[in-house]
Amino acid sequence: MKCSYALPAALFGAAVVIIQPQLTVALSSKQVSDIAKQFTVRIDGEGIGSGIIFERKGDRYFVLTNRHVIYRDGRYEILAPDGDRYPVYYSQELPGLDLAVLEFISQKDYSTAKFGNSDQLTEGITVYAVGWAKIPGLDQPSYQFTKGDIRSRLQKPDEGYALVYDNEAIPGMSGGPLLDENGLVVGINGRATTPEISTGTVLRLGIPINVFVAAKGNLRTPAITQQPTKIQQPTNTQQSTNTQQSTKIQQPNNTQQSTRTATRIGKQQPSAESLISLGGAKAQKGDYQGAIAAYQQALQINPSHPDAYFQRAVAYYDLKNYQAAFEDLNQVVRLTPNSPVAYMNRGLTQDLLQRNQEAIKDYTKAISLNPNYAAAYLNRGAIKNELQDYQGGLSDLNQAINLKTDYALAYLNRGDSYIGLKDYKRAIADLDEAIKLQPNNALAYSRRGFAYRQLQEYKKAALDYNMAIGIQPDFASAYFGRAFVRRRLQDNQGALADYSKMINISPKIAEAYYNRGLIYRDLGDNQKAIIDFQKAANLYQQQRKSEYYQDALQRIRELQTQKAVKI
Repeated sequence: MKCSYALPAALFGAAVVIIQPQLTVALSSKQVSDIAKQFTVRIDGEGIGSGIIFERKGDRYFVLTNRHVIYRDGRYEILAPDGDRYPVYYSQELPGLDLAVLEFISQKDYSTAKFGNSDQLTEGITVYAVGWAKIPGLDQPSYQFTKGDIRSRLQKPDEGYALVYDNEAIPGMSGGPLLDENGLVVGINGRATTPEISTGTVLRLGIPINVFVAAKGNLRTPAITQQPTKIQQPTNTQQSTNTQQSTKIQQPNNTQQSTRTATRIGKQQPSAESLISLGGAKAQKGDYQGAIAAYQQALQINPSHPDAYFQRAVAYYDLKNYQAAFEDLNQVVRLTPNSPVAYMNRGLTQDLLQRNQEAIKDYTKAISLNPNYAAAYLNRGAIKNELQDYQGGLSDLNQAINLKTDYALAYLNRGDSYIGLKDYKRAIADLDEAIKLQPNNALAYSRRGFAYRQLQEYKKAALDYNMAIGIQPDFASAYFGRAFVRRRLQDNQGALADYSKMINISPKIAEAYYNRGLIYRDLGDNQKAIIDFQKAANLYQQQRKSEYYQDALQRIRELQTQKAVKI
């Protein structure tokens, strides 16, 4: 059983502000990321995007983002760096610029961004794009950090977009900061270029921070279009699963503030970017059909927008319509033929459609474009394991671990490589590491249980299967493994219970009926044994496993002969 990296929803989605002097020593990428995490927020609501906390006045915090992130009326929330949520009850925008300022109230101490001098940005300077993007399989979008270089500056920017750079920026990251190597905010990320005809190159666009600083005196409040939204207490993201108390916030200090609305106010024509933001918000709420409709509208505005195709592919992926996701990713590859992410994710859909060789080609292309793409090595290695090329799988998974030493899925899959090579002790060592990194990974416990089983350490195997079932009560293969171990430990009743549970979960697995039939036979209940062997035979026949089919029939004949002799 392989465990692949899932499809990322990603190609890329009147205060005084002091511009900090440029430093002379560049920080490491990790140091810049650590700084960015302190003030980068996620914005949820009728759109989805990111923003930066840039100012504090008492208990009032101010967040800079793209206007297109909040262009629709509705309720928006700020997800702060510590996980607390705050309602947005006030917004202002800058005429002619794709920028908006949101406000939230908290008594907590949050860091504010320091601004650099974007006038000093020239071609070749390294910049980092930061923000939040949704990854399928995860309940919440995750923090993203990408590195690139300034490619050019536009002399006639549209809505302020003058910076052109080659970072992989992800839908959802709109409104997030663009930082220099000193950890200073030098721009706001928000758009993509149309693919270049000959190469398919897609570049990213940002608004220089100096543009905001110069124009911020023109901030205006759009006309109110609906009733104010009541201020609510912030909620911690962990509250859905526990009873931790959230931090109380202070109500606005005057009547004027208490009437400010939590909506994006004012009418404006949607852009492709705002529709992609809207689609991301709908997808996050599980409305994948609504998301697809929004992405379709974005494509009507810009038929060559790779982000819209990519996000629609993600929605199809979440609906398990892998063929439709594959077709949209074909468009992404056509529009961005030099994007390793496009090939990586088309490979995943090929993988899910059982087109293993085509998937390997796509993963290989992704690796050729980005030799440090750990997830592509992981998925290619997982397919090689599935094809029983365990040495090839081991080689790829070694690369994934070398590139990302805390990669739990790589350790898990490398454990599978070692199991395939019958090196069970090394398999257990890797699965130990996978469990250490992901203590709630049921598959890792189940695979380690299998390795212990091969070493005939049945009690350890039983403990691992127990853990896997405790984490994932509907884990059919864990019941199968535990049933096997229980038989070896002479616990036939426990094994019967496990095979029965497995059949309830997955009623078309012939091996479960066959093995339960063996236990009934050993216990002398030939009638139940015959019923199970017959069910196994029928399934083997449907699966065209003729050897197993004949074996099950032979078991039935033997039991019928015994019955005849007794009579």
